Amino acid sequence: MNNQLSIKQGCLYLSGEWASEQVARHWSALSDCKLKQLELSQLKRIDSAGIAAIITALKPEPSNRLLVKHCPEQAKQLFKLYELEALLQYQD
Repeated sequence: MNNQLSIKQGCLYLSGEWASEQVARHWSALSDCKLKQLELSQLKRIDSAGIAAIITALKPEPSNRLLVKHCPEQAKQLFKLYELEALLQYQD
């Protein structure tokens, strides 16, 4: 699977699998991103490093939540496990 990070119409798109290796490879682009919308419909799998990178890079806050579009159940479970739901708003 091709792991990609792209930006379209003010939204950050992640696809493929996001683990520590992919995070390290794409960290520069991710950390420069100032967007508050994340599209995950093409995400196949994410681990704790991927979750941490998203939160660290995009810096959502309860008063300025990150809009997560088409979030896979596996990613939702990790966001919940790490008690990050107050920083996120889901849209299907």
